[in-house]
Amino acid sequence: MKNWKQSKDAYIKDHLRKKLTKPEIRLNALKNIEKIFRETYDEPLRDENVFQNISKTYLMKLYECLKGRVLNGAEKSVFNGLYKFSK
Repeated sequence: MKNWKQSKDAYIKDHLRKKLTKPEIRLNALKNIEKIFRETYDEPLRDENVFQNISKTYLMKLYECLKGRVLNGAEKSVFNGLYKFSK
């Protein structure tokens, strides 16, 4: 499985290939996710096997707790994409 950076790069590449009206919405969500993790708990960004070691549901809940609010649709989409491209 890929690490965070590899999955992120694959997600961004795929995302930019699509003909989306506002691709920046999900890209900004990805930046915000990384920012929250970097500032509060950066283990998911550093763990070489993050997508193998942590379930998507748990990682999303962890992020939600760190963020202090419910995930929005763009953030959910980003997590789904990261796990999809982690394989």
